Amino acid sequence: MKHYFLDESGHGGDLASANLLDFSGQPVFALGCVGIDDESALAAELERLREKHQCGAGELKSSSLGAKLPAFACDLMEWLVVHEAAIFVEIVEKRFFIAIHVVNNLLCGRYSLDDVDQESRSLFAEFLSRSEFEPILLGYIGACRSEALGDVTNLLTLLWDALDESDEDVARTLQVLTMYARDHARLGDAKVGKFLPIPDLSVTGKKVWMLPNLSSLTNIYGRINQSRRQGLDGVTLVHDIQLQYDKVLSDGKAMLEKLAAENAMPVVPFADYQLRGNVTMRFASSADDSCLQAADLLAGSAMRFVRSGFPRQRRSDPALRQAFFKIYETGNPFTATGINLVVTDAILDRLQIPNIPSAPFVF
Repeated sequence: MKHYFLDESGHGGDLASANLLDFSGQPVFALGCVGIDDESALAAELERLREKHQCGAGELKSSSLGAKLPAFACDLMEWLVVHEAAIFVEIVEKRFFIAIHVVNNLLCGRYSLDDVDQESRSLFAEFLSRSEFEPILLGYIGACRSEALGDVTNLLTLLWDALDESDEDVARTLQVLTMYARDHARLGDAKVGKFLPIPDLSVTGKKVWMLPNLSSLTNIYGRINQSRRQGLDGVTLVHDIQLQYDKVLSDGKAMLEKLAAENAMPVVPFADYQLRGNVTMRFASSADDSCLQAADLLAGSAMRFVRSGFPRQRRSDPALRQAFFKIYETGNPFTATGINLVVTDAILDRLQIPNIPSAPFVF
């Protein structure tokens, strides 16, 4: 197959623009990708399912199907499996995603993966995702906005004090990292950029920070690479139009290709960043493309199921759980298909999702 169609659910934009960590009721982001040989056959199947589920005319969107989405997604997944489509889904818990950035940039920005391994970083991020560390995550968002070294040093002091309230061993390890980071931030030649993620620039030149959509795109790029022994040459990614973030996504793809060419990407268990060729990417409107609609339906159903594991969320429809696990069960570690879950163990436990340990790498 030469075409892979991507669409997202749950708004994956600039997390540094958040004022509260409920993310306006969208705590989870999902990016779905469908690789298919026979695009016209998929379009015909969607029309058949539209009639079966009485969805009416217009674009098939996960946000508009309502109670019909779980059964529709189940039927769609059955067809995709029979027709050997390539399915890739990224799920990102936004609070956890910010905590990952705190670990990778604020605390471990000077250390390689040999110094602080991925498993430890995941453990630290899980710990910092707890509710008692919400002021730390919000403070980090504020430091991204201000880009002020004083805000970074104040945040590290606040983090030290918050960790001091815990008796857990992980808190002691984090305090050591916090102490070293604070000492470094107080040096006369300290640069604030050493403690923050590298910002991306929107089409208007505005700095944007911590983008789940960008990390998810680069992860899927690496996963597609792992799935294709024959290489990537001739492959096209077709992404739903993202008016505010088209440039950011294109720039991120180009940066991944540059780093891969320099052998500067890490080895991770769920993707292969040693790119064998380069793909092209174009943007299209999902209103005019059935394959993009299929990607949205998968992303939307998976996102809604994972969201149901959050406190104060309604229990999920059993059919939604079934739809999620139909996607989950397509997972193959050799081809990197299925779902990559960048979520806390707490959410996995609530939803009874088997935990496949693969520490998240944030691009």
